[in-house]
Amino acid sequence: MHKYILLLLIASLFGTNIQAYEKHTGTIVIDKAHNLYWQDDFSSQKSSEDWDDAVAFCDNLDLAGITHWRLPTFHELFSITDYSRKTPIDPAFTYLNDGSYWTSTPFAANKSRAWTIDFHTGETYYSYKTTNHAVRCVKEISKTTKGQR
Repeated sequence: MHKYILLLLIASLFGTNIQAYEKHTGTIVIDKAHNLYWQDDFSSQKSSEDWDDAVAFCDNLDLAGITHWRLPTFHELFSITDYSRKTPIDPAFTYLNDGSYWTSTPFAANKSRAWTIDFHTGETYYSYKTTNHAVRCVKEISKTTKGQR
């Protein structure tokens, strides 16, 4: 019960605005509300990495000429959920893995774990960093990256 109350509270604070997302280049979703680029390509559907490899994957990602990606925080990744949908991810996102996605947010009680979000069930979990989960990278939109659009 506490888990669902927490999810509702977080959803009210960081809920999505369906109008805030725009598909860009077929591989990137622009989050205008939070000023973020989101990776949305085939690798975000198929990749399954442990946490360290997920961090490295984002660090090395070059997508549509845009670099310097990173693993999203829990709040950032949670912001693209849409609990009004059967599959609770905003419809602007095309590619979806069957499992959970890593966040950069460590589990406070045990730093060998980090938070994940499952976009098929809408559930959040903390998982050992040695476990494989999907990766969806994020990047802040800055004045320099806006020129790359």
